[in-house]
Amino acid sequence: MDDDFSEDEEHEPLPLDRAEAARVRRDLEDLASFRQTFESEGFRGVSMFCADCVEDHYYDWAILESNLKALLESGEVPVHEPAYDPKPDEYVDWEYAQGYLDGLADAGAPVLPAQLDETGGCPHCGAALPQGDATLYCPTCGTHLGAARMVRALLDRGWSPEDVSDVLRGARIPPLRGLPPAHD
Repeated sequence: MDDDFSEDEEHEPLPLDRAEAARVRRDLEDLASFRQTFESEGFRGVSMFCADCVEDHYYDWAILESNLKALLESGEVPVHEPAYDPKPDEYVDWEYAQGYLDGLADAGAPVLPAQLDETGGCPHCGAALPQGDATLYCPTCGTHLGAARMVRALLDRGWSPEDVSDVLRGARIPPLRGLPPAHD
């Protein structure tokens, strides 16, 4: 059939649709939070179970971040070598990391690596941002900037850090560092 691709044929990658791109951006946000939380504990990256080959795959932080950014930009992940002789104890399971951070957020603990200062840089990774307020995602770490901008606007309007934390918790937005835990 003409519709079948042989292994030797090149094909154009299809761009991600809006929903797929949003999921990849969320994965980038999750990865940044995982790295912030687990790298200091000695973890080299994350592991994910692959249903196709029925085994775990191990990704160093930078490799997975690069792959997700490439997927977001081009619609496909570049070929890469798997981790050489990985030590499973040095990788945190993706699902476990999500549950762990969800538990921290539910308990009111700070999760996101945000510094609520006025430098104009990304409040998550500190990278310089393009001028203006039009940037929705940090071009360096891929994190959505909306929650941090909302926090800054509320604080600038005189809201107390405690009230801002309460609003974040009510909206199910993980708390930002630099703010106290929400009241119960």
